[in-house]
Formats: sequence, C-alpha cells, structure tokens
Amino acid sequence: MGCSGSKAEPASKGSACPEKAPADPRAAWERVRALLPREKDEKSKLERIELFKKFDVNGSGRLSFNEVCSGCERVLQMHELTTRLRDIVKRAFEKAKALGTKLKGRGSSDFVEFLEFRLMLCFIFDFFELTIMFDEIDKSGDTLISKEEFTNAVPKLTEWGAVISDVEAAFAAIDANGTGAVSFDEFASWAATNKLEAFGDPYH
Repeated sequence: MGCSGSKAEPASKGSACPEKAPADPRAAWERVRALLPREKDEKSKLERIELFKKFDVNGSGRLSFNEVCSGCERVLQMHELTTRLRDIVKRAFEKAKALGTKLKGRGSSDFVEFLEFRLMLCFIFDFFELTIMFDEIDKSGDTLISKEEFTNAVPKLTEWGAVISDVEAAFAAIDANGTGAVSFDEFASWAATNKLEAFGDPYH
C-alpha cells in the first residue's frame, strides 16, 4: 500500500454516497487503481488537476468531505465497487486533511485543497484495499474481527504478506484496547505497519 492506515471516526450516515453491491474484489481493486491518478509524473498531475476541478463543483479551490464523496460517486462511480465508500472516503479525507495542514502549518481544518489532493487519492486507494482485506476476514459482517475469524484467516493473511508465528500473540497485539475483537482501525494500523497487500500494486 502507498499510504498507511489511520484512525478516524466512523463516517456519518446519510447523503453523499449511495451504496450498491460490491463488485468482485480483484476487479474492483483493478478499476480503482486505474481511476486514481496517484503518481508524481506530469501526466498524473494534469489528470489530478482535471479531477479536482470536477470534484470542486462550486469552484472554491477546496473540497469538503461531501464534495469528495459526491465526486467519487458522480465522477468515478466508485459506489458501484463497494458498499463502504463513505467510510473509505471519510478516513482518507481526514488523514489527508490532517497531514496537509501539518505540512502547511495553516489552512482550514474542514477542507482538502489541491496540495492534499494526491495524498487523499493515495489514502482512498489504501483504505479501499484495507477494506477488501478486512471484509474478507470478517465473515460475520459485524465490522469486527473475532479471534476465531483471525485464526481462520491466517493462511490468507500470510498470502498478503503477514508473518504470524504465534496467532494468540498476534491477535492480542492487534487488539490494542483489549476488547477481544479487532476493529477496522486496529486492523488498518497493523496491516499498514506490516505492509500487507491484497493484490500487489506495481506503482509502489
């Protein structure tokens, strides 16, 4: 993954991102990878400029969360690839916004500007991949990974790049708050630290 996971509040329910049934995970991942111009070359930069303009419907030069979520649905049709688009975008938006403000030492805490836009696209890609992995393990669909689900997923986690010699110790380390279940944020932090990749990314 190109950017690490981060903690963020769950996205609020409502308006901007309608949900549809997710596509085949690998096909969805390939499409998202192609949709997001994350590279630093001139071609990707020009594509980002055009994409930013399409997201920035009011021409303010900065994007709110709702504008980003709406753009991902209206321009990129990403809602066709996941039922969790709003959560993915919320986490990516918050992380890019925080890093951008830190780098600039100024700016609004409510918007993403063009300086942060590439970071945000990178984070959207990363959180999309992390969501695929998390949902693959969370067979119950309760948005938590139990110890049993984690244990059953060890072969898949190994395939993604994890090295797990002691399942009990690994689960305890990921379950940072000791609840007996792993949340998405806990899993994302661990997966990013261990550089897990569901399918691999030639851009990285």
